[in-house]
Amino acid sequence: MEKKSKERTSARANIGSLLVYTAIVVLVIFLVTENSEKKPVPAITLPIATSTMAVGFPDITFPAEVKTSTIKKTAFPSPDGKSNLVEAVGTYPINTPFSERAEKHVKDFVDGFMKDYPEVNNITQSYEVSAEASVDVFHGKKLVSYLYNDWRDDGGAHGNSIFSSETFDMNGKKYNLADMFLSNADPLPILSRLATAHFIKNPDVNFDPKDSMFGGGLDTKLENFQTFVVSSNSLIFQFQNYQIGPYSDGAQRFEISVNDPEIKNIIRQELFGL
Repeated sequence: MEKKSKERTSARANIGSLLVYTAIVVLVIFLVTENSEKKPVPAITLPIATSTMAVGFPDITFPAEVKTSTIKKTAFPSPDGKSNLVEAVGTYPINTPFSERAEKHVKDFVDGFMKDYPEVNNITQSYEVSAEASVDVFHGKKLVSYLYNDWRDDGGAHGNSIFSSETFDMNGKKYNLADMFLSNADPLPILSRLATAHFIKNPDVNFDPKDSMFGGGLDTKLENFQTFVVSSNSLIFQFQNYQIGPYSDGAQRFEISVNDPEIKNIIRQELFGL
């Protein structure tokens, strides 16, 4: 009896060992098969970002009609009628993207001019003193620009304008000239050369790069090209009075297409939706 019991125990142990061995063999076969059938995971290739695919770079939402508002401040004439009128007027857009920036610029200019001529002054000259600020709005698909013309007449032979500009995307990021080009690019030599060639050929402008007074107005200096705006497919540079010619020539602009071969490969084309 005892002998049979030992035989049954030994049989069960053998069966258990066989089952464990079988399970191990099945697992090994499964792993080998799985690894042999698994295909290598292909490398993920991301598409080159374009303006239509770029995340977080929305298109400009621009109104069909630009609406404006006006601020006007005056001082004088004095009660005795001996002092002349001091007047400052500013017009700015109110329904374009980031128009509050244009409004602030205009109001700051008007306020600053009036502080130059406080009401306590006794101005007895024979001419009026005045100032006017205006804003031109430009935009492309991704950017909006404001060109400010701050004109003031302080009583000289004529008034004079100072131009400045601001450019934004719909995220509120402000763009300087360097931001419009690839980080490793230097656009100034190209812009200088193209603008110089343009104005030398322009019969309405007396530009001479060798002129001791105005010849340096298009040199490769940032201040010569820092006032710019954008259109749908171009950069437009605004130059100051006296920058490249006498006052009688007026303030000049230079426009270059972003598809121009000279700058196509260095400009950030996604900023224009290209």
